[in-house]
Amino acid sequence: MKSGSKQKGVTLIELVIVIVILAIALYGVTTSLSGALSRSSDVIPQTRALALAQSYLDEILSKRFDEHSVPRGIPPCRTNCTDAVDLGLDGGETTRDEFDDVDDYDGLDEGFEQATPLQDAEGNTRSGYDEFRVRVSVRYLELGGGGAEEDLATEPNDLTDAQDAKLITVTVSHASEPDGWKFSAYKANF
Repeated sequence: MKSGSKQKGVTLIELVIVIVILAIALYGVTTSLSGALSRSSDVIPQTRALALAQSYLDEILSKRFDEHSVPRGIPPCRTNCTDAVDLGLDGGETTRDEFDDVDDYDGLDEGFEQATPLQDAEGNTRSGYDEFRVRVSVRYLELGGGGAEEDLATEPNDLTDAQDAKLITVTVSHASEPDGWKFSAYKANF
């Protein structure tokens, strides 16, 4: 080595400054990642609630429209459909596997903190949904006079009678979201 040349390298002060800058950057990255991870766990109950609601709606929509509907639904019941005040169990059904029409599910309330655990279509207890609750309501259409479905009857062949369809609302709640999420579908009278 020549005696007159300068040695090149990093001083201790420069090294400390680089470490401080990297520490600040690393803190920012980990803070943003931890926030994103905590928010991503919130979608798990929502996703499971959606799957649960879809399962219940599929089960309910597979049933006939009314106790007085013929098995294939044609012709639809018109004058002899169940009265709105009588929606719910028809007296003969005692278990879920005996439900044979849509309005048998009206008032169903099972799951978290309820006497009845969540069940599948055969009446078997569902596993993995310990903190979920499902409530079902069924009602006829609200047509005319500012009713909720007033806009469904805009064309001559549209729904014009309250007994043309039933609105099924499945509310799925979780221990972390007691108000829950509402999922709805219409079952037409056929």
